[in-house]
Amino acid sequence: MQQSRSARKNKIIAFKNAFHGRTLFTVTAGGQPKYSQDFAPLPEGIHHLPFNDLDAVREAIDADTCAVIVEPIQGEGGVITASPEFLKGLRELCDQHGAVLIFDEVQTGVGRTGALYAYMNTDVTPDILTTAKALGGGFPIGAMITTDKFANMFVVGDHGTTYGGNPLASAVANAVFGLINTPEVLNGVRTRAEIFADGLNQLNARYGLFEEVRGQGLLIGCVLKAEYAGKAKDIVTLAGEEGLLALVAGPNVVRFTPSLIIPEADIEAGLQRFERALARFVGA
Repeated sequence: MQQSRSARKNKIIAFKNAFHGRTLFTVTAGGQPKYSQDFAPLPEGIHHLPFNDLDAVREAIDADTCAVIVEPIQGEGGVITASPEFLKGLRELCDQHGAVLIFDEVQTGVGRTGALYAYMNTDVTPDILTTAKALGGGFPIGAMITTDKFANMFVVGDHGTTYGGNPLASAVANAVFGLINTPEVLNGVRTRAEIFADGLNQLNARYGLFEEVRGQGLLIGCVLKAEYAGKAKDIVTLAGEEGLLALVAGPNVVRFTPSLIIPEADIEAGLQRFERALARFVGA
């Protein structure tokens, strides 16, 4: 007997170098084999395509595609921003083929980019948005947001977790929203981002290590030049020895995700410490 259309509509499009979590399913959706390979056999039906390649999506999406999941900025993948044309094209293709468009905003959400959520910096509204981490200001919580069109398709009893919907986490998230979703904080993120980017570009003019400084708001990636490929961890280690916390976003990108309300004096102090680390790196 031929399968029903709903039974066949089980294909998901995701993107290479994405990161969506560490459950079996989300690590599969992530598109980074270093995270998923030890968990094989992995769930089927997830197709990973090059990020920002709309032609590849156009070729792959069809009537059996139920969802497209994308980070508006790939964090772990290197602080790579999705182009406006790419996101707009995904929206159009999902509408055309009856697929839901999912934005993973765990890293970009709750003020990180200078908007409450990064989709607000675009002309594209996803059908589903995932948010966590910053949502609780350090207290464990995750949430899924949908448009009205899809909200009534997810009802009580469809899903449950041991700690899902607990009152303490919900109260904490409500307080976080009350603080961050204000013009003072969101405008402050954009102001601090300019100070940070200007300082990093000045350092790069002196030391010439980075191909570019990219990102949005206070999600910042310093991309190493080809001759320093694979050395991001070395720089982060030196920065730590100078008393500065930084991250890597893959082997070639030094990543900064400071507090949204970091004092400007701390930005200056951090840049001074980063300069000492860079000086040690080039002198090594």
